[in-house]
Amino acid sequence: MAAIVLFTAVSMFSAGASRRISPNLATLILNVFSIVAPLTIIAFAKAKDITVSTKSGLVMAVMAGLSVGLFGFFINKSYAINKVGVVTPVIFGGTILLSTILSYFIFKESLKGLEIAGLALILLGIGLIVYTRSVA
Repeated sequence: MAAIVLFTAVSMFSAGASRRISPNLATLILNVFSIVAPLTIIAFAKAKDITVSTKSGLVMAVMAGLSVGLFGFFINKSYAINKVGVVTPVIFGGTILLSTILSYFIFKESLKGLEIAGLALILLGIGLIVYTRSVA
């Protein structure tokens, strides 16, 4: 639940920032402050479990960090020119759809009938949002 609330906060604050300052500056500020929070938590918690157990895990973490930075850049550009109510469901619905499909192939995760139906509904929802936006 905390992840949903915090990601909603990121969306709303990013949209507000991208409409009031340069989206590039908003992305820079977002990424700088996104480093501060985890470092502070690790420092205060005196985390002892900060070890690299596999090289591939380290590579994946670096790629995830790069992806977050690029995501911030593109989502702030999107918020600067589109409605939050369009950008957010398209990006996050698309994320659910794409990550589920990729996890099926990459991690060999199985999909059940209702999950496939849910993905179809997400795809339909994204299509309706994009179509509504294009005819408006």
